Amino acid sequence: MNVEPKEQDEASDLQKARQLLTATAIRALSEDGWNRARPWLDLPVLLVFLAVMTVVMAPSWFGSHPVPPINSIAAQTIRAERDLLVEDKATTELSRTQAAQSVLPVYTYDPDLYFEIGEKIYAAVEAMSARKADGTMKPQERQEAFAADIGRPVNGTTFALIEKLEQPGDLAVALNFFINIVLDRLVVSARTDLPTRSGLQIHTLLDDSKRPFYSLSSILDLKQVQRMIRARAGDAPYGASRIVRTWVLDTATKLVRPNFTPNPRATEEDRKASRDAVEPVYVRINQGEVLVREGDRVTTAIQDRIRLHNEGLEQRAPWGEAIAFTVLLVALILLGGAFFRGAKQPFRLGRKAAYLSLSVVAVTALLSVGVYFAGRGLAEGLSISAEIAPLMMPVALVTVLISLLIDSRTSLLAGIGLVLVLTYRVDGDGWLITYFTAGILAAGVIARQCRRRSDLLKAGLAVGLVQAAMVPVVTVLGGQGLDTAVLPALAFAVTSGALVAICTTGLLPLLEHVFDEATDMRLLELASADNPLLKQLALRSPGTYYHSVMIGNLAEAAADAIGSNALQCRVMALYHDLGKMRRPSYFAENQRGGNIHDRLPPELSARIIFAHIKDGIDIARKHRLGRVIIDAITQHQGTTLLRVFHMKAVERAKDTGETVNEREFRYPGPRPRTKEAGILLLADSVEAATRALKDPAPKDVQNRVKAIIDEKVADHQLDECALTLSDLARLEAAFTRVLTLGVYHSRIEYPPTPKLAAGQDLQSHEHIDLDRRRGVAKRPS
Repeated sequence: MNVEPKEQDEASDLQKARQLLTATAIRALSEDGWNRARPWLDLPVLLVFLAVMTVVMAPSWFGSHPVPPINSIAAQTIRAERDLLVEDKATTELSRTQAAQSVLPVYTYDPDLYFEIGEKIYAAVEAMSARKADGTMKPQERQEAFAADIGRPVNGTTFALIEKLEQPGDLAVALNFFINIVLDRLVVSARTDLPTRSGLQIHTLLDDSKRPFYSLSSILDLKQVQRMIRARAGDAPYGASRIVRTWVLDTATKLVRPNFTPNPRATEEDRKASRDAVEPVYVRINQGEVLVREGDRVTTAIQDRIRLHNEGLEQRAPWGEAIAFTVLLVALILLGGAFFRGAKQPFRLGRKAAYLSLSVVAVTALLSVGVYFAGRGLAEGLSISAEIAPLMMPVALVTVLISLLIDSRTSLLAGIGLVLVLTYRVDGDGWLITYFTAGILAAGVIARQCRRRSDLLKAGLAVGLVQAAMVPVVTVLGGQGLDTAVLPALAFAVTSGALVAICTTGLLPLLEHVFDEATDMRLLELASADNPLLKQLALRSPGTYYHSVMIGNLAEAAADAIGSNALQCRVMALYHDLGKMRRPSYFAENQRGGNIHDRLPPELSARIIFAHIKDGIDIARKHRLGRVIIDAITQHQGTTLLRVFHMKAVERAKDTGETVNEREFRYPGPRPRTKEAGILLLADSVEAATRALKDPAPKDVQNRVKAIIDEKVADHQLDECALTLSDLARLEAAFTRVLTLGVYHSRIEYPPTPKLAAGQDLQSHEHIDLDRRRGVAKRPS
């Protein structure tokens, strides 16, 4: 008959039950807020992450220290926050001042000066003779012209005598005799123009050269030159000019001028060049270097050291460094996203995984920085080098946690990124990166093998040993020799591994709870037969428990076949029907001696069946079983039709004429959204369908499995999970193998146990038992 929906004033009880179940499932899904992007929340959280990482990782924010007063007692030990190369301005200025002072003063030497004076004398005498011969000029005019040419005044009487000389050239010869006395000597105006000690530089105008000169005593001043001229007055070749001898002597002393004069401008230029040639004096302050120890008296040198340290940090421009570091973090995040998308097998990091990764990175960064400072304090207490403090940082913690909670690929990427920023924070080098990288690689390999909480200790030990093995390697490759100082470094490396184990043990349950994640360790705990809920399920609903165990076997084998999480599939199977504990007798696997639903209306039966989903969600939420179990409960039936009760309602409708809405007999969903949930749905349906077979042959089992899978595909139950056709083929083979070899295999039919006849000895009966165990029944002879 045709079943048409029609308007009803009130919803049926079945509709109400289905609506309640739908609301419960939606609520369970809505509790997983990670499924929906919230830009108004995600962006501020990302900004907070960047701000926290920048503040923690930018050492310039916290490096400056107040300078204690001179002669005070240091209240605390002050260490350098990072390696610094700081210009010591005071020392640089002192060096430059000393360099400038060491420059010899420059004096300009004119070797042609006295030649020019001699030529001037000859020219003046020749001009005087020419004017006299010309006769056009008056005597007074000729006198003034001669005085101008000679450069000295001459009175009329003396000039008249000079003009009357038969040989005027004798005058020039006599004057040049006196000038030539100092022809090759250095003459200064006065002794006070010379430096009091050391030497000077001679700048010769003739060839523009400079040379140092230290024989200051050989330099003459004008007074010495004049005395020398007067002392040689009797030796001069006056000739005809003897008549004006006095004027010649006086004029000669006045014509001599200094040929060696100070050059302040050249001296200043040389001193400036010398100052500029002095390179700045830099002071290297190593990270962790003690600037002042607690209890020490503060000296000027200590104050200068602390000031240099503060100046070095101020020169790094904290805001610029913070912005650059933030850009680096954003670039690493974007490159990580590009890495996931551009891989050969693209991987989409979900919103929850992104939040979890950022949280683990931030927590590990904070712990590592804290351990770093603790390591510096420990190194100081042990009087060893603080340079080994970074070796104790538990950087591999990020790899262990993310590997356990997400996957190895994400953990490796996050680990490398954190290694880079932490190395920057502690001002490490490439060999420190190598050390940390070895640790995170070891952690990534070992973490995926951790199945129990105790395995975390082994993982931490392995990380510590790998890092300890890297210590001598990076020490030698870094150009340092192996000595007793390597022993504390080995201890710090092993301590780092121990901290990884301790922190993982403490943080993993917290992260599982906060992010509602189930690691393999949590899944193993849930899969244990000692779990109280499983014990309750086995006690209250033994048939459901057996059914769940069977589905677990099927799901686990199927997951192994396609490379999914087999342990997760088993655990989902064990808990997917928890809600049946509330009304176990209403489910076929728990019924004995008839089916109670034969006496119930199909709508009521459907309500009861639907209710086990809601009851299961309530139990899972109460016991905080986690998102994996809730997903198993809500998705293991998808939107499957309760075919038996629907057909029963349709048959009844033939007599009553009522309308039957197929949608009301379907589970509200949602459909499976992961491979694991899809495997669970198929395993549940396959187990229920094959249980109805009576002594099936392997071919019958295979046909039934194939029919169930085809039915679910046709009913669109697998549309929202990532199972491919290839996966479905392997799932079919896995289900068939488990059912034919593990459930419906052939067995030996034992004959009934014979009664012990009177007089039959026990030994003969034991022979019968032995033969029975061998599969052969024999009668006693």
